[in-house]
Amino acid sequence: MSQFDVQNVTKSIPIFSTIIPDYIEINKELKKIILDHRENYIPDLGSDKSNVQAWHSSWGTHNENPKFMPFVELVTGAVEFISQQYFNTKSLTYNAINMWAMMYEESEYTKKHSHFPSEFSCVYYVDVEEGSSPIIFEDTHTIEPKNGMLVIWQGLLQHSVPPTKGRRMAISMNFNAVK
Repeated sequence: MSQFDVQNVTKSIPIFSTIIPDYIEINKELKKIILDHRENYIPDLGSDKSNVQAWHSSWGTHNENPKFMPFVELVTGAVEFISQQYFNTKSLTYNAINMWAMMYEESEYTKKHSHFPSEFSCVYYVDVEEGSSPIIFEDTHTIEPKNGMLVIWQGLLQHSVPPTKGRRMAISMNFNAVK
């Protein structure tokens, strides 16, 4: 069983975005936490294998630094809401299996990739300057980052970030249902 016929199905896959209430205060706190984390935690030694071609923390940052947990819980609630309201999953709960912070400087970017097999992925924009690059899904759908914006999508979607002109500080996470 080493060969398969592959047939593609066209299906619309939603991408969800919102501006978090109280984002100004949340972002002020998150920016301090990220800058402190960058200064006080050992960088990810495997970062050269990352799709993110900018500084980023380790994939388990939420486990290393408990200061991120209130934010992780906030986003977990949003993922569970989307799962229940848009995918009719009733009572599934989700766990953040990865979380990392990123800080892009001019010309830094992210290679095209997906987060499969994660069920949901997200990015949250903590501090983006004018000229900050968008996130591009499947080479066709562009979302311009805004401070306080949370974007959630199914982990199988390909996405990238072209070289940026403005700085961008963001947090990303992957989620799977708790079995």
